[in-house]
Amino acid sequence: MLDHLCAISSDLPIPHFVCDPVHRGRFFYEPGYTSFNYRKELTPIVDFAARLRAEAALVEPSALFAGSLALAGYFPGFAQSHDITPFIPASQFLQSIWIGNRTMTAPHYDNVENIACVVAGRRKFTLFPIGQLPNLYMGPLDLTPAGQPISLVDIRAPDYERFPRYREAEAHGLTAILEPGDAIYIPTLWWHGVESLDNVNVMVNTWWRDVPAYFGSPMTALLSGLLTLRDLPEDQRAAWKVVFDNLVFETNGPAFDHLPEAARGAFGQLTRNSAAHLREMLLQTLR
Repeated sequence: MLDHLCAISSDLPIPHFVCDPVHRGRFFYEPGYTSFNYRKELTPIVDFAARLRAEAALVEPSALFAGSLALAGYFPGFAQSHDITPFIPASQFLQSIWIGNRTMTAPHYDNVENIACVVAGRRKFTLFPIGQLPNLYMGPLDLTPAGQPISLVDIRAPDYERFPRYREAEAHGLTAILEPGDAIYIPTLWWHGVESLDNVNVMVNTWWRDVPAYFGSPMTALLSGLLTLRDLPEDQRAAWKVVFDNLVFETNGPAFDHLPEAARGAFGQLTRNSAAHLREMLLQTLR
């Protein structure tokens, strides 16, 4: 597999992360959660493959992890010969490849649909529905290993005294060990931790969204909520919850059916033009 990847790779050097043996493959924070326990390196694919082979011969190897490499850029031949478009009728999707040895990725969530297919080695997936978020002890939002907040619980050896609510999450968790050729579907916002179980592991995944490209990310609303809502007095937060429940989540049904469609403005159906208008309104409020 490593020889094959070297043969079809582009000339782009491979960005990857290295974690010392003491951490047992767990890419995570240093104590205090203000820095990480790994370092980033950049090498040609042939050197990265040689390093994987060398670490496999050691009793206590360092953990190597190259993740979320865009197939089209790093392995264009692979992307062309493994076309997934007939299976995913989406206008926007991204195929990525993940290469490494025995590593542990902490549970996290993505704002996209995901199909992950194991190519080499075995991987253990542990999934939690979004309702378990309060029991997963989320880490910092503005310092994350890969852009998404992660759980602070080491799910291989949970510290129940420090994270007692994790027992509830664990009771609702789902696990699967995937062999080469196996694939798993991970729905939007489902938390998932991934453990690579062999000396060489390769996985290809596809992310996509079932909405047009002009839709914004819900993370924008979350960040705006932290800026504008969370620290309001309790009575004001309760009042704004009523506003959001009715106008955004429409818990009482369509909020503006009483208006002619042409008069609904920002509250009408989201289109490319109305999305651009809302973005401009948002930028004006932030200024």
